Amino acid sequence: MAGETVTYEVYWRPMDGDEHVRDWAALHATEPPAGFVGGWLKAAGAVARPLARAGVSPNMVTVAALVAALLAVPLAAVDGWIGPAAACLAVTVSGLLDSLDGAVAVQAGRATKVGFLLDSALDRIADAAFPAALAITAGGDTAWLAAGATAACWWLEYVRARGSLAGVTGKALITPGERPTRIILTAVGLGLPVLATAALWAHVVIVGGSGVLLFVDSLRRLGDAEPNGPKAAS
Repeated sequence: MAGETVTYEVYWRPMDGDEHVRDWAALHATEPPAGFVGGWLKAAGAVARPLARAGVSPNMVTVAALVAALLAVPLAAVDGWIGPAAACLAVTVSGLLDSLDGAVAVQAGRATKVGFLLDSALDRIADAAFPAALAITAGGDTAWLAAGATAACWWLEYVRARGSLAGVTGKALITPGERPTRIILTAVGLGLPVLATAALWAHVVIVGGSGVLLFVDSLRRLGDAEPNGPKAAS
């Protein structure tokens, strides 16, 4: 109508901390966590709330997390203390963004299969960038350790993905080698370069062991669901 101004407004439903944790748990097929993890999720939800209200896409946050992770590699090669320190900052930012993409998706009600695949695929690239940055900081013959650390991360996530496809159900097993642990180990190894090699070994031992733990648990669950025992696929 002539002379009439039409205003379009996005109606956004507020979500408190408990609702955020509940919806996050539903997306991850687990029980709503309490304690430190629950508090961390509530804090992430509080930070994500204004981003969701502003219309920030969860996928944009996911891509930004990968960019920050990749930046850690060339930064670690800068001479002096400033290189590893800057790489440590990049890894920290990547970790924070990684926890925010899912929080933004929950807050905005925009959790999609595309976002799920994008987040999982880009996280695997970041999982290779973290050990690479540590190896550069550690120096010496640590490339094989970085390869082992990357393989341990990919093994853990591969077992989880294949287990889900095979029909593993029930409350998800949270292992000691989950992504927050890997990010913390990398940040510490870069922030304190004298611990860079130890951080790589911790990746191999903790994350690799977690992969074995998850593998055994998944076999047990599948075996319990098949009275005749698990059947090997050709």
